[in-house]
Amino acid sequence: MPTVILVGKSNVGKSTLFNKLVGKRKSIVADENGTTRDAVVDRVVWYDKTFQLVDTCGIFEGKNDEIYEKSKEITIKSLSEADLVIFVVDGRKGLSSEDYTIADLIRKSGAEVILAANKVENEKIYQKNLPDFFSLGLGEPFPVSAEQSRNLDELIETIINKLTSKGLELTASEYDENIIRVTLVGKPNAGKSSLFNMIVKEERALVTPIAGTTRDIIDEIVQINNKNYLFVDTAGLRKKSRIEDFIERVSTMRTIDSIERSDVVVLVIDATEGITRQDQRIAGLAEKNGKATVIVFNKWDLVKHADKRVKEYLDQVNEKLYFIDYSPVVFTSTVSKVGYKELINAINKSYESLHKRVPTSAINSAIQRMIIKPPHGLKLYYGLQVDIRPPTFLFFVNKTEVPESFQNAIRRTIRENIEPFVGAPIFLKFKERE
Repeated sequence: MPTVILVGKSNVGKSTLFNKLVGKRKSIVADENGTTRDAVVDRVVWYDKTFQLVDTCGIFEGKNDEIYEKSKEITIKSLSEADLVIFVVDGRKGLSSEDYTIADLIRKSGAEVILAANKVENEKIYQKNLPDFFSLGLGEPFPVSAEQSRNLDELIETIINKLTSKGLELTASEYDENIIRVTLVGKPNAGKSSLFNMIVKEERALVTPIAGTTRDIIDEIVQINNKNYLFVDTAGLRKKSRIEDFIERVSTMRTIDSIERSDVVVLVIDATEGITRQDQRIAGLAEKNGKATVIVFNKWDLVKHADKRVKEYLDQVNEKLYFIDYSPVVFTSTVSKVGYKELINAINKSYESLHKRVPTSAINSAIQRMIIKPPHGLKLYYGLQVDIRPPTFLFFVNKTEVPESFQNAIRRTIRENIEPFVGAPIFLKFKERE
């Protein structure tokens, strides 16, 4: 699929333009320099044509900051890989020295470029700045207003015409019909981005030792052994009381949204810290939403005598994550490249469990042999599986008030006697028999 990237200095409206073009609010928009830290990717679909759009961080001139230097490095790398570059400048405020620096970088990369002047709500102001835009030497600027959706259809058509003229295939495909959607979640600085990069084998997520480095939701389609996966790296989820600024609140909401739209949630835990209350809360979100789960203890290389402490960590899971104790547990180290194959296998197993069905006869046979009998006054007549994603079972009873302890006993019976449903939650429904 052709790739188009948005580049420009901070606060010229790249993220607003990105959100309007892809038709959803995915990149964070705020009046603060450097809001977008990571390259955010989505598709633009225009009738039967589609292309991949990338929102990059703003390139800073002379900013001495580890995060932004890393962001700048990733952005510059993406220039040479793109099929087309949209260089966004501020049509209202005009140019600064940063714009000329970026123009030079684009020229050196050899990339084809469209110069887009954003924030053109006032024609007189735009005409005043027009000679400066020509001075960049990148051709005639394309005036747009992302905020007011002005000229956006025309911009998309121009992009499509340029990509088509290069002989690129833009026909929308059914590629993601059978895609496995995997979301990496966890506390800030648990190593999600490093794990993400190990999987996709490319430095897409911004990796630094500073907590909260990833703000945007970033994703990558990867093919492994003829299976298609969409891996999503999310911002770290903090306690609500610690979510202080607008940008971080939005990131948190989008992380929760990513969990809701995923098939498999990989809970990444810092092995040097162990399972925390925040990890429990994140696991609860996944379980509540019926998602398959894989538990990953990351930074395994930093654990002393790790080979002798596996049982200790498994006991932690049984004690603190007992409500998802059906999840496979994987130990990973992105530094030592340990656990990659085991993680992919665990994801596959959990995804398969999410879609499994079992025979009605097996369900009722197992229920009849249950050691734990129904509470006094409750009669369990028969049951059947009524849905998948997650596996959902309907039981006919004489009354629908079924204690949670007995519901757990039913789940255990299903897992131990019919199908373990590794990695997948089991949902139960009860209906009074007429």
